[in-house]
Amino acid sequence: MPRKLKILYKRNKKNKRNTKKGYYMGSITRNFSHSEVACKCGKCKGNSRISQDLMLSLQTMRDSLGPLYINSGVRCSRHPESISRPTSSHIPKDIDDLQGKCGHAVDVKVENSRHKFKIIDAALKAGIRRIGVGTNFVHIDNDITKPQAVMWTY
Repeated sequence: MPRKLKILYKRNKKNKRNTKKGYYMGSITRNFSHSEVACKCGKCKGNSRISQDLMLSLQTMRDSLGPLYINSGVRCSRHPESISRPTSSHIPKDIDDLQGKCGHAVDVKVENSRHKFKIIDAALKAGIRRIGVGTNFVHIDNDITKPQAVMWTY
């Protein structure tokens, strides 16, 4: 049974905060906002959705590691990377996981090799089964239509 995460966008008129759990308007989890994972191509409005399960895993990682910076989240179909790599997990698609059409990957910025190791370790502990390792980022992916229990380099 997939984990559920309510994306909370309602706000209280008095203080412009969500009435549940104190999330600010546009928050996906306690520490991640929609703008952090939205498409940044400039050609769209950044309205694409991201996997709730992925965000729960990222929040788990954040709780154990401290702040995480998302380099790249969801990408619309007009994003230059989406055009050159149309099978990317960053592009929203419906994979029959009860979440509808949403992106299933983010790239997390890393500072050095020690930080990279900590992020990979936290991702594995959070249940992430697809990890890509770049020079200055770690790709975190939960796309169930692709091979599982894999790690690759860029």
